[in-house]
Amino acid sequence: MEKKRSRTGREISCPTIGALLRYRTRIVRVIAEARGQRAMIESLDTTGRTFVSTVKWVSLRELGNQLF
Repeated sequence: MEKKRSRTGREISCPTIGALLRYRTRIVRVIAEARGQRAMIESLDTTGRTFVSTVKWVSLRELGNQLF
C-alpha cells in the first residue's frame, strides 16, 4: 500500500480493492485504483442502480462502528 502525505499533513494511502468505505453520505466499494491518488468506486443511486465514479483517496473514510 502506497502512503503519501497530503497538504494537511495527514498520511493517506491507497484503499484496498474490495474495501467498503464511506464517501460523503454513501457506503461505497473500491473496485480499482486510478491515477493521481484516486480510486474508482461503485455505489448505488436513489433508484437502486449501481454506478461507477472516480474519487480522491482523501475523500474516502472508514465506516466506523456502524455500517448503515
